[in-house]
Amino acid sequence: MALAPRERANPRITANDLALFMVSSDTARLGIVRRSKLPQTPPIIRYRDVRPVVCAFLTDDLRRVNPLVAAEQMFQQRAADNSESVLRQDDARNSVEVLHSLQAMANQLAQFTFRAAPTTQPKLQLGGVEVSVRADLLVRTPIRGTEHSGAAVLRLTQDDADTDAARSRRREMGLYVATLARLHVNQNLPSDVPISNRLCMSIDIQHREFFQAPDANTRRMNDLENACRFIAALWPSA
Repeated sequence: MALAPRERANPRITANDLALFMVSSDTARLGIVRRSKLPQTPPIIRYRDVRPVVCAFLTDDLRRVNPLVAAEQMFQQRAADNSESVLRQDDARNSVEVLHSLQAMANQLAQFTFRAAPTTQPKLQLGGVEVSVRADLLVRTPIRGTEHSGAAVLRLTQDDADTDAARSRRREMGLYVATLARLHVNQNLPSDVPISNRLCMSIDIQHREFFQAPDANTRRMNDLENACRFIAALWPSA
């Protein structure tokens, strides 16, 4: 059971909730802001144990699968262990799906070199709102012979809708998260090499897709900042 909510005095929202805000109706947006202002402590943090496994695999230049096999066995044992809570068992089953999807999209990600991101990262400040966007991985890849950098955010979701509308919505959210990754790099993750939009990305593992910040990204950046200004103005009365 979730614990009682604690009201946040200052505007704060997660990257995923901000991306959701961008593709939602006005009524749904108000609910997103209210949830952000009165967050509940979840009984478990979903995908907490599989996320470092994914990062370790992607930062391994050889992309060895043995650690994924070992992790899958561990999650399968947890899923079958009746001493674990129902939520932990369900999370273990979902984590196995993440590992399978990761292996299926390995060729798509082979073009990128990933490195571990800093453990501690400042929050993104945007339009008077603190946005909780965290780079899971740094990206380093030559572009036209010159080393460029960026950052990747993992999106681990349970959305299995497969309609055209759902796919379009996921794409838009992915592009907004990739844009937030670019803004986060600009503000909080200085680089000694040029930053490339195409190396600032969100990776939707279960759907086996990744979304890169568009080269012409000014409109999305402005839209995100304007949305944050709206959230900041709405916050006191939400």
